[in-house]
Amino acid sequence: MPTIELISIDCPEAPPLPRYPTFACRTEQDLVSRRGLFQPTFDELSGVMVNLANKELEGAKGAPYAGTVMDWPCDDALLFRSETRDDVMDLMQRLLEASPRHCLAFAAEYQFGGERRECGEVSLSEFFQLHDSHALRYNCLWYVRSDSRNGNGH
Repeated sequence: MPTIELISIDCPEAPPLPRYPTFACRTEQDLVSRRGLFQPTFDELSGVMVNLANKELEGAKGAPYAGTVMDWPCDDALLFRSETRDDVMDLMQRLLEASPRHCLAFAAEYQFGGERRECGEVSLSEFFQLHDSHALRYNCLWYVRSDSRNGNGH
């Protein structure tokens, strides 16, 4: 099952988040990856981590797997289900607003997702353009900045 981890970079504490109807999310102060693929990168960051999880895992203590949050097209793209896409975008916008740097790290890990890749920095709208064109892949880490920012690095 895939894991989706978002880090609001340099955010000192978890921002208030709504209860989303399409997925559960867990906030953590410790930047500990569930699968560990990007742990060396996470070790260099500070902030708050949010894990996306299947809605039925809301409040559960187990691993925050996100299999039902995702659509599974035949082209191996990382694709949110149509009913979750806008909620994920809202969550990402809230995490960007909470980050003093207006930047977040987005990591998607899947045991069948291929090699580990760090893919650079994009704006939130560019991220969802890549999503909608089936250009996002698993086992990739993206730095996402607010649309109002001009790429100040991560």
